[in-house]
Amino acid sequence: MNQEKQKVKIYSVEFRESSVKLPIDSALQIAQTARDLGINPNTLHTSINNIASQRSKPKPCELMATFTKN
Repeated sequence: MNQEKQKVKIYSVEFRESSVKLPIDSALQIAQTARDLGINPNTLHTSINNIASQRSKPKPCELMATFTKN
């Protein structure tokens, strides 16, 4: 029962950012873009969701500005 562990691939920040932009800038579907890049479509979906959630969070300086206004 010797099971081989799958090697976890770690992608650079630059690769993730550029791969997320591809389906947005082109007419290709996310799954097709992922296949073209040689990555799992779920990995690309996760990266897109992570970047979208980071953009929707307010920055600390924006939070402070809301607390200091009277």
